[in-house]
Amino acid sequence: MTQDRAIGSQSERVDALLRQMRLLCSQIDAIGLEQQRLLDEDMLEEFVASLNSRNPKIESLAHAGKLVEDFLESDGIGAEQVRQARKQLDEMSTTIAGILERDAKQQVVVEERRRELSRQLSGVDKVKNAVRAYSGGERQPNPTLQDREG
Repeated sequence: MTQDRAIGSQSERVDALLRQMRLLCSQIDAIGLEQQRLLDEDMLEEFVASLNSRNPKIESLAHAGKLVEDFLESDGIGAEQVRQARKQLDEMSTTIAGILERDAKQQVVVEERRRELSRQLSGVDKVKNAVRAYSGGERQPNPTLQDREG
């Protein structure tokens, strides 16, 4: 009786972990869509903040995945449940691959905007230096000439 209950609880735990993983995948995907909107609207600060909000979800997903794998490799799960769990993991893997592809494209956009901002800032420094060089700045009076004039 105790072994049946343990098998049932392992099976229930796997199902709960898989539900949690599906939820996390959909949340991460939704954050990625929001990130794309932020990039499209040139809201880079908000984009970076959204990256930080996603990290705990990714860590939870990885942890849940490890737990599921551990359960699936144990003897307490039936063959049919293992097959169904693997199928669900494969589907989530496809979703994650799409998220990673979108992330790579977003990374290219962010890097290009960073380079452009760097070029703009470099141009501002050059202009400031040129203005300083040609304006002559504030000149201190030559004390030797002041003595002779006076």
